Amino acid sequence: MTENQKPQSGLDTGLAEPRSLATMVDASLKRGSSLSIALSDATVGVNLDNLGDWTITVGLSSRSDRFHQITSSLESLGFFQATENEGTKYMLWTSLLSEVGDVRINAEQILLLALKVLQSPSIPVYIR
Repeated sequence: MTENQKPQSGLDTGLAEPRSLATMVDASLKRGSSLSIALSDATVGVNLDNLGDWTITVGLSSRSDRFHQITSSLESLGFFQATENEGTKYMLWTSLLSEVGDVRINAEQILLLALKVLQSPSIPVYIR
């Protein structure tokens, strides 16, 4: 999806599959464009700039039941907390900080893993 199109309003359960994701990214992202995915408790933005650098942004409500679980999982993927605005914390991943193989393949893998983290069911917390 390009900047001129409306963001996708939902996430198909097949979207977190590698082939579906790769197809969507290939069809939607060209240099200088971005795509947005709206989830029930987060938004995901993917930007491919004119130089070929990738940035993945995850906006997550700090009021989410899974906030700490999700932020911890995203940090383990290489995301870092960037800013907070009106109760939404934004986490970023950028290919500029990654030196692993093919940049596009790496970005697609990180996006896939981030979407899986965001789609995973919450883990019940028990008081001991």
